[in-house]
Parts: sequence; C-alpha cells; structure tokens
Amino acid sequence: MSVKASVASFANQVLRRYNAQIVPANILHEWQRAPVTRPCFNERGLPDEAGRYLRPDNPKLVELQRRYGAFDAEVTTPFIWSDGHVRAEDIAYFRGDNAWVWQVRGKNSNVLAYALSFYYLKSIDRLGLLDKLTEDNSFGNFTFAINGREISRDLLDSIAEIYFLDRHLGIASRAGFRVLDVGAGYGRLAHRMVSALPSIERYFCTDAVAVSTFVSDYYLRFRGVKRARVIPLDEIDGALREQPVDLAINIHSFSECRMEAIEWWARLLGKHRVKNLMIAPNGEGERMKRLTTNDGHDFLPIFERYGYRTVVKEPKFMEPVVQEYGVLPAWYHLLELGA
Repeated sequence: MSVKASVASFANQVLRRYNAQIVPANILHEWQRAPVTRPCFNERGLPDEAGRYLRPDNPKLVELQRRYGAFDAEVTTPFIWSDGHVRAEDIAYFRGDNAWVWQVRGKNSNVLAYALSFYYLKSIDRLGLLDKLTEDNSFGNFTFAINGREISRDLLDSIAEIYFLDRHLGIASRAGFRVLDVGAGYGRLAHRMVSALPSIERYFCTDAVAVSTFVSDYYLRFRGVKRARVIPLDEIDGALREQPVDLAINIHSFSECRMEAIEWWARLLGKHRVKNLMIAPNGEGERMKRLTTNDGHDFLPIFERYGYRTVVKEPKFMEPVVQEYGVLPAWYHLLELGA
C-alpha cells in the first residue's frame, strides 16, 4: 500500500467514528462536492413591484407585527421563528431556500432525487396534476429542468400532499370542501390545491408568524387565487365560527412550535369541530413516523386530549425506494375528531 493510501486508510478509521469518510473527488457529483448548507435564493424572478412591497419596513407588515405582539402569548411566543429566523432578503425572495421551504438543503436535495420524485408522481398522477400545475422561478425559487419542464419542491410536495388527502378523504370529488392551513407559510399549498381542484370551496391560510401572513397574502393575490383567503391570527377564531371548515392542514409547522402553542391550536380546532387534521412533522428516519417537535416532545397526546385520534399514517412516497431516495422524505398523519 502506498503512503498516500495508508494515510487515507488511517484517516478514514478516525473519521468513521464521526460518521465521515474520505472518498475520491472524481466519483462525486458536483452537488456532492459543494453541498448547500446555508439559506440561499435564485436572484432571478423578482418583479419590480414585489421588490418595493416585500420589505421589512412595509407598514402593513409592521402593523401585523404589532397586532401579533399584542395577541395571546401562548401561541405567538416563538420556539424556532424568533427574530432573525427570516432574513430581510428572504421576505422578497420568499420562495428561495430559507425558513419556509428547504429546496437545495436537506436529505436528497439534488437533481437526481428531484427526477426520481417527479417520475414517481407522474406514475400515480391519475388526476393529471402535473398537467394542470406549472412552475416558474419567481421570488427566488429553485427549479430543475426534468422531462422538458420546470420542477420544484413546492410543486412536488404539493402534489404528494394532494394525493394523500384524495386517497383518504376524496377531496377531488367532494364538492364544497373547506380547508384551513395552519402555519401556511407563503401559501404554496393553497395556491396548488385551489388551482388544481374545483371541489375546494374555500381555503383559509393562517399563521402565528406575522411575516408569513404578510407574504402569503401577497403571494395568493399575485397568483390570482380567488378561493383562498389569508386570515390574520387574531381573526381566525371568528372566521371559523362564521365559516366552518372540514379539514385542517399543518405541514412541517407544529414541529417548530412550543407545546403551549400546539395546545392552543388543538383547543381551537376542537372548539370548532374541525373533523380531520393532516400533519407532516419534521425529522428523519423513524422519528418521521411520530408527531414530535424539533426538540423531541411528542405532541400527539395533546390532540388526543381534544378528541382526535390517528386514522392514517403513511410515507410521502408509497414506493420504498423513492421514500428512501426521493426529495426530503416525510410521513403524513391523518387525525379524526371523535363524535
């Protein structure tokens, strides 16, 4: 064995203790040589008007922050989303890789995983969602050119979530269906679901983070989504009282909340008799199969106290190989409120 090989072998023995290893650079793809580890965005795709509006000093955002600051601290006190979690540039480039959605960071965030996920969803696309829904690079979005079209995590995740809900609740064929998106982020699922499904009568977006409310309100107006409406946090109780919903959705949001905030939401949903609740928790491996916060607290018992029980739990990608190697694997949980 050469000196170079001996050194590499010894170094690997040490590195394996830290889950690391030296490998030849010439066998790695470009995205493996320089993995993305920090927030970033695509600098194309920002309309001039958006750049002027989507600013931290916009009076509408400042007023929302004031209102949220005066609201119930049980739900607004942050666990993850504290000051600085959203950078100033993230407000304008809100579809980049940032606090709202990781696109080129995280497990399997590369072009091969995107292609695998796309072709899997294409194989099950009985509703023709990939024909109905399009993608662009607006507001910092990262896209991959696959099969002659632009693909993003926004698009792939939204389609996977819609198919989960249609398999178990038949949302594509239930006329007059009503949805509440808790922790709706910038409104990407509202945009996709309302655009794809005429069966959706109304779709409410709400969030305990003022900047998310501000951004999602802008985005849904920009996309011209008529049946979706953004409800500020301090108005959500009244909105649900006047206009009940059939389903609440929480995608990678409860895991980023304090337990007190999760209980606030569970109490609200139970109070308004929201029949079903879909949750996608954060985590990897076996942890995705449980409803836990980022610091490991199990929050399923909170919902059980308010009458909810788990009726379905399944992977984002039903094919095991795709679930292992597809874009940011997850598990979806469907809860139901008892009589």
